Amino acid sequence: MRSAHILRLTAVSGALLLGACSTLPGGKGFSLTAGQLPAPPADRVWPNPDLDARNQRAQGMGLVAMPEMEAYLNGLLAKVKNAAGVPGWPGAVHVTASSALEAYSTGAGNIYLSMGWLSSAESEDEIVAILSHEFGHIYLDYHQLESVNAAGDQVASLAVVGVALARKAGSAAGWSPVDSVIASYTLGKNVLVPAWGRQQEENADRFGATVSLELGYSYTQGFKAFLERQATWETENAKTQEEARQRMLEQIKQAAADTTRKQAAAKGNDIAPLTEFQASLNSGVAGAGEGLRNGLDDIWNKLTVKHPDTGARLASLTEQVMPLMAGKPRPPAAAAPWNKARTQRRTAALLKNYKTAAEAQQALQAQDYPRARKLAGQAASGPSATHALPLLTLNMAQAESGARGSALLDRNLASEGDRAWQVYVLRANNLLGAGQSAPASKVMDQGFGYFKTSALAWPEAIRFYGQTQGWEQARKLAQECASRFSSYAAECGKAAKSPAEQAEAKRRSEQKTQSLVDKLFK
Repeated sequence: MRSAHILRLTAVSGALLLGACSTLPGGKGFSLTAGQLPAPPADRVWPNPDLDARNQRAQGMGLVAMPEMEAYLNGLLAKVKNAAGVPGWPGAVHVTASSALEAYSTGAGNIYLSMGWLSSAESEDEIVAILSHEFGHIYLDYHQLESVNAAGDQVASLAVVGVALARKAGSAAGWSPVDSVIASYTLGKNVLVPAWGRQQEENADRFGATVSLELGYSYTQGFKAFLERQATWETENAKTQEEARQRMLEQIKQAAADTTRKQAAAKGNDIAPLTEFQASLNSGVAGAGEGLRNGLDDIWNKLTVKHPDTGARLASLTEQVMPLMAGKPRPPAAAAPWNKARTQRRTAALLKNYKTAAEAQQALQAQDYPRARKLAGQAASGPSATHALPLLTLNMAQAESGARGSALLDRNLASEGDRAWQVYVLRANNLLGAGQSAPASKVMDQGFGYFKTSALAWPEAIRFYGQTQGWEQARKLAQECASRFSSYAAECGKAAKSPAEQAEAKRRSEQKTQSLVDKLFK
C-alpha cells in the first residue's frame, strides 16, 4: 500500500516538473560521468554579476571585503574556467561573513565562499575542490531550476500532493489530529524537490573532480578532504541546532501553558486539574508544528529518495574517480600557496578579527558582558572597523552593558564596500524606537534605495514604511514586491499587515487552537 502510494506521488511530482526536465543538460535523468565534461549550455543570459554581489549583501551579515584573498581566489577560479574551456565567462569569488562551512553560486556566475571555509581549509587543493564544485552548478546551468522550485512551492501550498500524505502520516502511531492539519504543506513541498537536489549535487561533484584532477590537484587532499570536513561540520551543527530547537520548543510550550493559566485566572477560575489539563493540551498544540517537522521528516526519509548526505556523495564520487587515478602518481597537497594567502597581513588580521567576533558572541551568550565588549571592540578594529558583523556584535555588547552605541553602526553604512542590509534595518528601527522618525526614515530610504533589487530587503522595508507612512502605503509596496519577486509575495503581504490586522489574525489562531483543544478534551 505504501509503495503504491509513493509511486503515485512520484508520478504527480514528475508531471509537475516535466517542463523543466528537458532543460537540464542531457535531458531528463542526465548523469555526468567523472572524467568527461559535456559541452557548456549555449545562449546563456547572464545577470549583472556586480548587481548580484550587491544583492548578496542583503543576506545575513553581508560580504567581507578581503582584497588580497579575493584576488587569490579569483586566480584559482580563472584556472577552473580555463580547464573547463570557458575562460571568458563572467563572475567572481566573494567572501561571506558566515562562520559556517557554506559555499554557493548564482546564475550571474558568482561564487560565495564563507569565512568558515577560509578558516578551516588546509590546502589549495581543498579550496579548488569547493570552487570547481560550485562552478559545476554554473557550468551545468542548474540555476535555471530556481524558478522551478519556486513554482513547485506554490503548487505545494495548494496541498494537491501533501494532503494525501498528511492523512497517511496522521494515521501513524503517535500522531494527533493536529499533526495532520499542519502536515500538508511540509510534505507537499518536499515531494517536489529531493531527487533534483541529488542529481545536481552529484553532477557538480563529478564536474569539479574532473576539473580538479585536470589541474593536477590531489583528490585525497582536495575533494575528499572538502567533503569529509563538510560532513563532520554538518554532524556537529545538526546536534547544536537540535539542542537549540528543543530549547525553543520548550519555551513555546511553556508560554502556551502559561497563557492558558492566565486566561483562566482572569476569569476568576481556580487552577483546577481541568485547567491544568487544558494548559497541557495547549502546550502540545503549540509544539505540534515543531514536533511534526521532525516526525514527518523521519517517516518521509524512510519512504522516499532524499538528498544524499555528504558521506554518500563522497562514496559515489570516489567510486568514479578511483579508476581515473589508477597507475598515476598522487600529487602532494598544495599547502604552501594556501598558507601564504592566509598569512598575508590584512587577510590574517581579518581572519583573526572574525574569530574574535565569534568569541565575543559566545561571551554574550554566557552573559559575560565586560568580556564580550572587550572582544567585540577588538573585532571591530583595524581592517574590519567598518564591517557589519564585528560592528553588530559590538553594538549588542554595548547595549547589554547599558551603553548606547548604535551610532557606531553608521561606520558600516558609510562604507560603500561593506554596507549590509541588516545594519540599515537595525539602525533605522533603533532611531524609530527612540522617537527620531525623520532620521530613521532617512536611513531606511538610503538602505532600501541601495538594496531595492534584492527580494530579501522588501519585507523589512515594507514593515518599516507601514509604521512611518501608513499601512495603505505598505500594502502598495507589498503588491510591487509580489510583481517583482513572486516567491516573496506571501512574506511581503505578511509584512504589510497593520498591528490591528496582526492582532485579529492572532485572535483567530488562538480561537482555532482553543476550539481544537476543547474538541480533543471532549
